[in-house]
This record gives sequence, structure tokens and C-alpha cells, in this order.
Amino acid sequence: MKVAVIGAGVAGVACARRCLENGYHCTVYERTNCVGGTWVYVEKVGTDEFGLPIHTSMYQNLMTNLPKELMYFPDFPYEDNSDSYSLIKAHEVQNYIERFVDHFKLRKHIRFCNLVISVEKLVDTNSWQVTAEDLITKKSNTENYDAVMVCNGHNAVPSMPKIIGMNEFSGISLHSHDYRVPENFANMNVLIIGSGPSGVDISVDVAKVAKQVFLSHHNEKILSKKFPSNVIHKPDVESISKNTVCFNDNSIAEMDAIIYCTGFKIALPFLKSSCGINVEDKLITPLHKIIININNPTMGFIGFLNMTFIFRVFDLQVRYFLKFFQNHLNRCPQNMDFMVEAKTHFIGDSVFNYCKSIANELQIEPIPDIFFEIYRLRGSICFDGNPSSEKELPIPHTATE
Repeated sequence: MKVAVIGAGVAGVACARRCLENGYHCTVYERTNCVGGTWVYVEKVGTDEFGLPIHTSMYQNLMTNLPKELMYFPDFPYEDNSDSYSLIKAHEVQNYIERFVDHFKLRKHIRFCNLVISVEKLVDTNSWQVTAEDLITKKSNTENYDAVMVCNGHNAVPSMPKIIGMNEFSGISLHSHDYRVPENFANMNVLIIGSGPSGVDISVDVAKVAKQVFLSHHNEKILSKKFPSNVIHKPDVESISKNTVCFNDNSIAEMDAIIYCTGFKIALPFLKSSCGINVEDKLITPLHKIIININNPTMGFIGFLNMTFIFRVFDLQVRYFLKFFQNHLNRCPQNMDFMVEAKTHFIGDSVFNYCKSIANELQIEPIPDIFFEIYRLRGSICFDGNPSSEKELPIPHTATE
């Protein structure tokens, strides 16, 4: 059986590993020349050497906002055996992914610099037709597969808010996707819009060199966190002019730069209508468990989750899809009526129930409970009240199988 995997980031390499160990022929299509997806740091912004938008949104000083004990796949831990929580650099995660790929001999199954331009469901043969362009030779190649696993991520296409006058601003204006180093904002008044992980991290990073950082948000949870003294919390932005910003508390401040940390939207332009999938900004429908294409259940979506610990959860999603696919091949009785369309990709504190339901439904090995406990404690342990803290705190035991 042949399975096409689109993307060689965390989700894609997890798919490749599990496909191969189940005896399936697996082909991974990756538009760049390396694995790692969004974890790959490149200084360049805008477009790559092929004229395509830069995929990565990593910046130079990024620390993971979860400890490394949540950042590894089953049976393949980090080389550091320290019995402590620790936040690690993005490049360390990238190195881990590279080591994972080499350990499981996945690289030979990856077609680098191959851009998927079309995925179609062939009704007559009940198979999938995937067409990709080799970005180096400029030649297209089409192959048929028994299943498709979409793993190209949802952190590549910036989502921008609509604010009165934002296009009139004369200073530096960019999305967090294009943020790389703080030095570009030295001695400036910088507005950060958004208080998600990127907004908080970039605020702290920019504050090292900026005159003043204004963090605009409506998230009361972060008000108790300790920020650098030159970070000022502000409410939502009401309007923007040439060099000033008006907040909805009627206060006005002069700005030299604005960084929009306003998230991303999902883009899957290669999926044709025959796939039976709709994409609306930040939601893919109809998906069962945010994985199975309800209209065509031999297509799965891995890694399209927000607010979770990715490595273990993505691996669980992969195992769920492959077990479902296996039942489909074996013609096991399945009442498709049991599938329920997911209404959101945001998991957060519901991750325990989500993962338990997946494991129970098809009776696959669950994620050990210790991972959920670590995730539950992540706020106080990762930050210790200070977003810039890299402090390592002891844990009861390193999470193991």
C-alpha cells in the first residue's frame, strides 16, 4: 500500500516513521531542502530561492515555551538525560528532528524541493492522485496513492487584523512570521499586537534593545507575569495613523514599529474539490477528531492543532489514522455515522480528553499520564513568573514509557 505524506516537519516525519513500521510504502513531499518545517531557522524573510514564501516563522533567540520533556517522540528522547525541566533553543529541536530522521532512516523516503500542486480523489479507482513539481528541475510528476496524510502545517500564512488606518503607518510594520532579530528595533518605541506565545516572547526579546515596548492585548492571565521594566501593557488598538497609535482606552502613543503577533491561517491550495474538504481561515472541515476526512476517510490531517504539546500528540494522531486506515483496508465493519465534525482546532486544556478519546476509540496505546501533568503545570514551571526565565526546576521523574 502506498501513502503520500505532504510536509516533512514534525507531523510529516512522525507519519513516515509509523507508515514504514506498519509496512506501507511511504513518499514524503517536502517543498524545502531540509526537514523540520517551521523549526528551521533562516535569516531571510519574504521569498526563498524558488520565489516561494518563506515557510519558517522561527526567530534567532526563540526558546521553546514547553520543556524538552514534552518535545520528543516515543522511544526517542533527547540525548541529554538531565532529570530536570528545561526550555531549549529552537535549533536544538531542529537538531533533534534531524537525528530522528536519520535514526529511522526516513531521509531516503523524502523528496526534497518538491512542491505539491494538486491532490485529487479518483472516483473510479478509489485512489488519490498527487502531482508535485520538482523545484530544481521544474518538472512535474504525478503518482497514485492509497492514502494521503496532509502535514504541511498551519504556521506559514500570516493572519492580519483589520485596524483603522493600519496601512497609513509610516514606520516598520511586519508580522511575527518575519521577525528574526531584536537589533532592528534598537532605541525604538515598538508596538506588539497579540499576547500569544509569539507576542509574549517577542516582547521580551525586543525589550532588550527597544526604548519602549507596548504590548497590546486583552489577556488578563499574563498581567501577573513579570516582564522587563520597559514593557507596558495596553488594551486593544482602536486605530493607527502615520506615526501614532490610539488604544481603546483613548490613550495615544507614538510608535516607530509595529509587530503583528496575530497568528496564522490555514492554506491548502493544492486540495481539489474532489477531496471533499473546505478550508476557512483557521478551520478545516469536515474532520473527525481533527484527523479523518469524513467525506473521504483515506485522507488524514496531522498536526492541525493549536495549543498543545506537538510531538506526542501528533504521533498519537498518526497512529489513530493508520489504525483507521488499516480497518478500512481489512473491510472491518464501520458505521460512518459515529464520526463527528470538529468545530475547532484549539485544544489547550482539553488535550487530555481529546487524546484519551482517540486512544479509546480505536484501542491504541495512549500517551502516558505524566505528559498531561507536565503540560498542566507548564505555565508556572516554564516561566516561573518571568517569560524570559530559562530556569530549570526539578520534576518527579523524567517522562518515560
